[in-house]
Amino acid sequence: MRLYKMELFKLFQNKIFKIGMLAATGLLFLYFWFAEVGGEIATVDGKFYSGYEAVQMNRKITQEFEGDLTDVKVNQIIEKYGLPTKIEENMPGWRDGNFLNDFVTRYFTNGAWENGVLPTERYSLRETELGKAYDEIGETPYLTYTTGWKVFIEMLQFGLILGSILIICGVSTIFAEESQTKMLPLIFSTEEGRRKDVPAKILASFTFTIFIFMWFVFVNLVLCWMIYGLKGFENISWMVLSQYMLQPVLFSKYLGILLGLAFQALLSLCAITLCVSAYQDNSFGAVIIAAACWGLPVLIRMFFGGIIWLIVDSMPIFLVMPGIVNDIYEIWYIVLGINVCFAIGCLVKGLVSYKTKQFA
Repeated sequence: MRLYKMELFKLFQNKIFKIGMLAATGLLFLYFWFAEVGGEIATVDGKFYSGYEAVQMNRKITQEFEGDLTDVKVNQIIEKYGLPTKIEENMPGWRDGNFLNDFVTRYFTNGAWENGVLPTERYSLRETELGKAYDEIGETPYLTYTTGWKVFIEMLQFGLILGSILIICGVSTIFAEESQTKMLPLIFSTEEGRRKDVPAKILASFTFTIFIFMWFVFVNLVLCWMIYGLKGFENISWMVLSQYMLQPVLFSKYLGILLGLAFQALLSLCAITLCVSAYQDNSFGAVIIAAACWGLPVLIRMFFGGIIWLIVDSMPIFLVMPGIVNDIYEIWYIVLGINVCFAIGCLVKGLVSYKTKQFA
């Protein structure tokens, strides 16, 4: 336990980690405020709102219609707010819409701002893909302001990518630094060092990784809850995220799978980084190689398909991406299994390499 605490202290007291954590948290907040909150718009009673004012207005007007979604409620929304028709080039969304009539246009008309198609036809709930999806699972769609969860998912990827960088910078030095500072002979000269040094380093590294994961999830969750609220958890993910999914999946299940894959992604990144660190004799080289191993799957996926595509999708950099759940939903447990096996293999390989230095 003493060695574990020492290794953990070294990881958290590292200046690069302290500065990096502050910078990453600051970047997350800036991205949240300027890209997410700043990008929110709403037009209500002819008045245009943007940023935080738009968020407040969208939450306010949605409260009036909150509840089970029906055709009557859809008609009431259209009568009160109309349908949006204004599109600006290179600008996302309807420029004269709000949360309610944007929602109605997306699911109950043929309008699509992405394709520049104005709403000219209306459909009943039973006729829509949304209605059919809910019929399939035997549930009723619930209308509420779901932007909080949508932003949470969008922010999660950005936060965990920043977290991955912190893990690479922190964990990659844990074994390599001992070789660089010529401390290995001293460590392996004691019985405690031979028996407990490696387990302490591994346990401290995974504790460090878990903390980073929990930190970014927590900060993201608090920001979204404070500004947007976190409603709509009981709906299907398609309705919450405004993204079509091949199967109607409850958002709670989608979120559970996504967080599980993301958590394993960071744990496996930690294992890969430990393996690299065990093979390297200097910290700088370990950081560079670990970063290359983390980013390489992106290039591989661009040029290869088939079984290679499946293996690449199980790598850490892809498992933190929200879209991965839709791509691998039917086989997510296979992808998770590949990742776990790969992580264990890397950990064992690194452990053997570091242990051989004991007899060098």
